[in-house]
Amino acid sequence: MSARPAIAFAADAVVDRRRSAAAAGAALPPPANQGASGDLLRGRLMQRSLQALLDRVQGSRAALPHLAALEVALIEHGAAAVPAISPKGLTKIHQQLRILPLEAGDGPIQDLLALVHRSLRQQAREQQTHQLSPHDPQSTVVISEGSESDFMNALAEARSGGGH
Repeated sequence: MSARPAIAFAADAVVDRRRSAAAAGAALPPPANQGASGDLLRGRLMQRSLQALLDRVQGSRAALPHLAALEVALIEHGAAAVPAISPKGLTKIHQQLRILPLEAGDGPIQDLLALVHRSLRQQAREQQTHQLSPHDPQSTVVISEGSESDFMNALAEARSGGGH
């Protein structure tokens, strides 16, 4: 797995725009530095479109807490916040975005949706990469019946440090 931190959104979190994403249970990447100013600008454009979208739908921040937390994360960390979100959080964000009336002509919101899709696909590929094959002899576990005396002998051997 990659070393990047995951942003985990609590499903029952009540998120207020003024709260920090950390208060919503997020482990965010460090704030963007000068070298990542393009990413920060891109994230701020996404945030403004998301803000306008959430402002149009009354009560959406309370009803869609993952999007409200994403709004804060985009302000603080730019577009780099999206790939750092956990797969479960990204799935919730995707579901909540699909509920809202997205405009095809809103470039930043379409960019955000595409970034969420790419991040979900990338995390799925990483997860598949790290799963061991069931036919791999290194990952195969063989279970067999043993007697109580076999168990007691193995326990005594383990306690005496006579293992491998």
